[in-house]
Amino acid sequence: MHKVIVVGRGLIGSAAGRHLSGLMDGVAVLGPDEPADRATHSGVFASHYDEGRMTRIVDPDPVWAVTAKRSIERYREIEAASGIRFFTPSGYLGISGPGSDYLQRSEASGRPLGAATAWLDAAGIRHRFPFLSVAHDTRGLSEVGKAGHLSPRAMVRAQCAAAQKRGATIIVEAAVAIRAVTGGVEVETTAGGIHRAEKVLIAAGAFTDACGLSPVDLKLRVFGRTVVLARIDGDLAGDLSAMPTMGHAESGAYILPPIRYPDGHDYLKIGIGSTDDADLKSRDDFSRWFKGTGSSDNRRDFQAFLTDLIPGLTRCTHWHTDTCAVAWTATGYPYIDWVDDGRIAVAVGGNGKGAKSADDWGWLAARLVAGEDWDHPVERATLRLPRGA
Repeated sequence: MHKVIVVGRGLIGSAAGRHLSGLMDGVAVLGPDEPADRATHSGVFASHYDEGRMTRIVDPDPVWAVTAKRSIERYREIEAASGIRFFTPSGYLGISGPGSDYLQRSEASGRPLGAATAWLDAAGIRHRFPFLSVAHDTRGLSEVGKAGHLSPRAMVRAQCAAAQKRGATIIVEAAVAIRAVTGGVEVETTAGGIHRAEKVLIAAGAFTDACGLSPVDLKLRVFGRTVVLARIDGDLAGDLSAMPTMGHAESGAYILPPIRYPDGHDYLKIGIGSTDDADLKSRDDFSRWFKGTGSSDNRRDFQAFLTDLIPGLTRCTHWHTDTCAVAWTATGYPYIDWVDDGRIAVAVGGNGKGAKSADDWGWLAARLVAGEDWDHPVERATLRLPRGA
């Protein structure tokens, strides 16, 4: 019998498993591997099946800023413990027109945390990043040092490897049911196994409600998001070699510089939340979405947006889409709380930007489950389930 089973081997679950294994023995992290073939896969999916996520300290919300800072400061520790590299300090550039205060609020949150920021006017943006085409009234906020991008696939592998070195057990199965029983909790899996523990932490992301894993309905809003990728070949790779991760305040777009993917090619990626995002409720909804190619309208619109901003991308001849899912909570923050009287807890809800802070959300979840003091700048009440949930 395990002391704690973490259900979910994504960004938050794998982080929680590593932190828990540093606090106690008897930790297991349970979740399936990435499917070899999405088209024929009949089980669950996850949104970390990708090579690029933006990471930075500056954020208009101080909660996300401080948790990002604390997470980023542990990246090298995780890499050293696991032998797996996942972080690239490419820097960050946020751009905005005159009608938004997004960058001002981001800088105000990041400055007290030591973020290395600088303001750029349109001329400064063009000089520093000559591949960009911006309007004369554009303003930019750059962050260097601890800003850049991470590979979510590699980060999950690193967290799990580091957890194993601390004594954690990795169970490569998918949960289908979680039940409080006399003396603890049972986790039933698709493989027909029953794994028992004193406590369970559910970190199953967007699939938590759809799979009925929590004894409390978390009322997550889950949307399928389309991302568009441009393959970067030839001279264009050199032109974009100094490209940072980017955020566009008015549209909410996030843009990742060219990153090497498993097929051996480098891709530049963009994602934007839109009214075309599919509302995912059931497992069938999720399965259809992850096996599909996303929104064709998004592909057209995002490609046009990118080529306006980076005119050199008109030379790209290979574009494609991919799919992911975003789980939104009612509070805008992850839920890290008990849902069953000290036996079952949850750590769920990335709200579209969970990757950069994932290690700290896992740190908090581990402390909660292990009964440690809530020694953190973010108050515990901020991450509780709303009343009536």
